[in-house]
Amino acid sequence: MILKNLGEYQHNRSRELLVDTQSTVHKQIESSGISIVIPVKNNQEGIIALLKSFKQTLTDTELPREVIVIDNNSSPAISLPKDSFDLGFKVHLLKCKKPGPAAARNMGAKQAKGEWLLFIDSDCLCTPLLIQGYQKADPRAVAYQGCTTINSRDVLSRYYISQKIHQPPVVNGSPKYLVTANVLIQKNAFDNIGGFNESFKLAGGEDIELSLRLKKYGKIVYAPQSIVVHSFEDGFLGFVKRFIRYGKGIRQVRFYHKDHQFPKPFTANNKSVILNNFLAPIQWCLMAYGYIMMSLKLRNIKA
Repeated sequence: MILKNLGEYQHNRSRELLVDTQSTVHKQIESSGISIVIPVKNNQEGIIALLKSFKQTLTDTELPREVIVIDNNSSPAISLPKDSFDLGFKVHLLKCKKPGPAAARNMGAKQAKGEWLLFIDSDCLCTPLLIQGYQKADPRAVAYQGCTTINSRDVLSRYYISQKIHQPPVVNGSPKYLVTANVLIQKNAFDNIGGFNESFKLAGGEDIELSLRLKKYGKIVYAPQSIVVHSFEDGFLGFVKRFIRYGKGIRQVRFYHKDHQFPKPFTANNKSVILNNFLAPIQWCLMAYGYIMMSLKLRNIKA
């Protein structure tokens, strides 16, 4: 299925090369011009909490134009109570049958009416700084990487924080790639590069692949003052699944971008916590396992 989408993907990449990046108009980010796009799968409680957090933490002048929730094959299907549609902004609930958050986000983006697309994960919560942080960032960018913090303080959550799992490396104010737990992208730029690559069926790598194309279109800026709170409550099994998935995603990114490398073995950033010194090599091994699994899949498809 990956190769099946390659022709369409290459067409999208050709389109981006024809875009005149100098024609991009940089304007002040207004909350009324923001469409929030949230893919969700099997997280009924999380999406309700996230929707309510917008109303609870944002002022009336900071509320978005709309929030678009895309149910990506949840079982049972996601449903929104009546009060979810009376929060001071429009709420849309879409159904996406094509698997993967890439396809779900694309469906939401296609529906969006705002000038900006704010992608947030369904297991996050809004903070009062979400919109303000983006408005304070460099206005000359086509995309912004917000900050994602974690509210839990269990052992694994503290490890995620110390390893900056949801915070990409930043060089001279620009993130090396985007992590879609909290990302703002100019809709015109998003549309012109063809959106997310829907051959990514898992939650992992699709945001990196998008950002590598987006960087050729315009400037990407880190906006550390824009904050969401992420929840990790899936325990060690979630830890295992997460990093196998990330390893698969890295390999798939490399399928399209040959210079994107798998990370070398690494150690814990915070070595004072003894358990971290075991978790870091386990994380790398899980990612390597996922990378190998995807490599074998790609080889079989090519054969």
